[in-house]
Amino acid sequence: MTTLCLDCQRHESYKTQYRAMFVMNCSVNREEVLRYKNPENRKKKRGAKKMRSNAEGPVETEEEEIYHPVMCTECSTEVAVYDKDEVFHFFNVLASHS
Repeated sequence: MTTLCLDCQRHESYKTQYRAMFVMNCSVNREEVLRYKNPENRKKKRGAKKMRSNAEGPVETEEEEIYHPVMCTECSTEVAVYDKDEVFHFFNVLASHS
């Protein structure tokens, strides 16, 4: 078991996820890009149908959040993602409360 950060915040909704700005024993893979749809856009699209025009393509554009995977340097497990605001979003981790 390896310490990844000393100061983090627990996610309000997802109790097994944490975010931190300062980490240790982590490696960001900037070569790989992960894209997730913005949560606001997903909620809007569930009830609405897209209208398409042949000449113009989709009327509604989707905004995506871009992340880079973060690996533990000791065991190579993917433990987080790194966003454009330089925040690490941890998952697959054990919390230690002190």
